[in-house]
Amino acid sequence: MRPLDAVRNYLRREGISGASVCVALSGGADSVCLLMCLLAVRQEFDLRVSAVHIQHGLRGEESRRDEVFCIRRCAAWDVPLQVIPVDVKGLAAAQSLSIETAARECRYAAFETLPCDFIATAHTASDQLETVLFRMARGTGLHGLCGIPQRRDRYLRPLLGCTREEIEAYLHENAISYVTDSSNLSDDYSRNRIRHRIVPALCEINAGAEQNAVRMVQHLCEDADFLQTAADAAFADALQPDGSLRGLKVLHPALRNRCIVRFLAENGLPAGFSAVAAVNALLEQGGQCDLDRSGRLLRCSRDVLFVEFPPPAQTEIPLQIGENCLFPGVVVTAELILRCDTEKFASVHKKFTDFVLDYDIIKEYVNLHCRKPGLRMQPAGRTHHVSIKKWLSEQVSPAQRQRIHFLSDAQGLIWAEGLGTADRVRVTDGTQRMLFLQVHPNDTYRPCGSHNGAVYLPQI
Repeated sequence: MRPLDAVRNYLRREGISGASVCVALSGGADSVCLLMCLLAVRQEFDLRVSAVHIQHGLRGEESRRDEVFCIRRCAAWDVPLQVIPVDVKGLAAAQSLSIETAARECRYAAFETLPCDFIATAHTASDQLETVLFRMARGTGLHGLCGIPQRRDRYLRPLLGCTREEIEAYLHENAISYVTDSSNLSDDYSRNRIRHRIVPALCEINAGAEQNAVRMVQHLCEDADFLQTAADAAFADALQPDGSLRGLKVLHPALRNRCIVRFLAENGLPAGFSAVAAVNALLEQGGQCDLDRSGRLLRCSRDVLFVEFPPPAQTEIPLQIGENCLFPGVVVTAELILRCDTEKFASVHKKFTDFVLDYDIIKEYVNLHCRKPGLRMQPAGRTHHVSIKKWLSEQVSPAQRQRIHFLSDAQGLIWAEGLGTADRVRVTDGTQRMLFLQVHPNDTYRPCGSHNGAVYLPQI
């Protein structure tokens, strides 16, 4: 396809009009052609076209030559140009990245600073084929085979349907000059070896290999979108209130693996091939595994997949008035409410019966702690004691059991999160001081044991 037609069709299909578009201009054939085509249709689509040149500084005088070329080309075409120097070698050294990866990181970081509606990059059908082959060689799934997207957020790729050969021919027809990056001529980089050796061999087999790759990617993107929609629905069905997943085993592998990837990613765990394989093994056999050596265990029990967090730094702390942190990211607040505060006393007692205790009945001390062996309690309103171990096994999901709070005084357990208060400390008509507890997530929790001068409950 002729580049000008490709750009016009792309803008129509994507509904781009009345917008500011900045072209990522390297000075090479592809980016010069893209700038030229956008200028040719800017009145038709009411576009405000500008350009940006990222100065990588990797090729000495040749890099400076490219910058001067872009400055002169934009001046001749009356295009506003911004030149942004970046420190590729510095980023590569600081983060142990390859020069290719660091250069890309620098470019896109620079692009994010641009005050425009869209950024147009000159990726082509040739780039698409090279990208798919490169990912195949490294190992990938359907998502990787979808290659370079035609549009991602505000990044536009209008030339993705044109081959590099078609672009260079178009520039030659219009007598438009461009520069050649000498690093593209060597085989020092993996992509260059694919470009110089593998792609020509494929084109010998079929001259339309590059265009066929574009069509293949389009079909794969449609399939991937359909599968992801189905996987999102399956994930929603499997998701439990405590954040665990139930019933993954019965799903088709294509849906199950996508659910696993999403679950791992949302829990900040590795989500590569080996991690997904490890989770599939858990679903079949049960058990646990530590994917990132962080102490968080991925567990599967009774077809429920969940993350088990490491035990708290302290298993028991004195309860304080105010915030209490036993488990990272969760806060228990304790408040004393006096009967003389009639309206609040009545409101809290009526709405939060499972979280209020008669403070004056508490014996000697009150500690907040995690699960312990042998815990038992007679819940308010019941005539018999309940084994906490049995209650957890029958009523609480495996994912939730590990982070339940308990409160005990000198005579034993007086409150269990989710089960309620002990009968002996229930609020009655004679209660004068009520202890009100709340449990809620908090990302700004203080470390366990760091009370920072907070007021402890008085010893009784």
